[in-house]
Amino acid sequence: MASYYLLLIQFLFALIALFLFWQSVGYFRRMWRYKRLKAMPFPRSYVTILQKIHQYQTLAPKQKEKLHFMILLFIDQKEFVGVKMNINDEIKVIIAFYACLMRLGFELGEKDHVSTIIVYPEHFIVDDSHTIDGIHHTRTSVLEGQSANGTVVISWQDIAQNIAKQGKENVIIHEFAHELDFEDGLADGTPLLETSNYQKWSEVFSKAFTILRNLQKMQKHSEGLTLLGDYALTNEAEFFAVCSERFFQTPKAFKNNFPDLYAELKRFYRLDAEKLYSSHPDQNE
Repeated sequence: MASYYLLLIQFLFALIALFLFWQSVGYFRRMWRYKRLKAMPFPRSYVTILQKIHQYQTLAPKQKEKLHFMILLFIDQKEFVGVKMNINDEIKVIIAFYACLMRLGFELGEKDHVSTIIVYPEHFIVDDSHTIDGIHHTRTSVLEGQSANGTVVISWQDIAQNIAKQGKENVIIHEFAHELDFEDGLADGTPLLETSNYQKWSEVFSKAFTILRNLQKMQKHSEGLTLLGDYALTNEAEFFAVCSERFFQTPKAFKNNFPDLYAELKRFYRLDAEKLYSSHPDQNE
């Protein structure tokens, strides 16, 4: 019996050693990749693409330098799949820019769980089938984007329109916000937070969501409701995603209408979006 336990202990130690070895291999591979990309000059063609984006133009040189490396890393690590279209550098760079802009306040690799980006040329159709109380329901939806389990599906047509309009909407930010929301396994409008922040987050977001829902039901006008739009009130997950869009797209207007929401997103993203674009007043409208 003693020899059995001894073999079992040895087996467990072997498993632990194998796990630690595999972790160290992964760590050194990441470090090698970081070092290789750090040594690469940022392609001028990428800069030309980014110059079309008004947010990029407002960033300080230090922020651009960090984003350049994050973009190279993003493109190197992610799988881009085109559906009935070819994936070119413009598509990769623009998607990478907004996805990395959202994580500019985080450490490298932190909150980065997306592995695949599927791009459609335009709106795509999704069939949603489910059964409730023994009754089968089928619904067809036309979507701009969708995300789940590390995969983001997105419409290039809508990305291009968002950039051209320079308005409050951004489908890339919206879908990647859903991925951040789902980091804790639940798409409930509450991303993974430090334990001490959950109560404040819940109070602020629940209060705003409830007030806006009531205004919507009573069909009352509100500048804040107009800024967010009715789709934000579909559920808490969409509310967080839309608020994230406005935080990065129209920070001044969002902060003026929802200072408490702005403060919570500022703490979560570890960024003050209004100051991020402070050199470009149009961006804050």
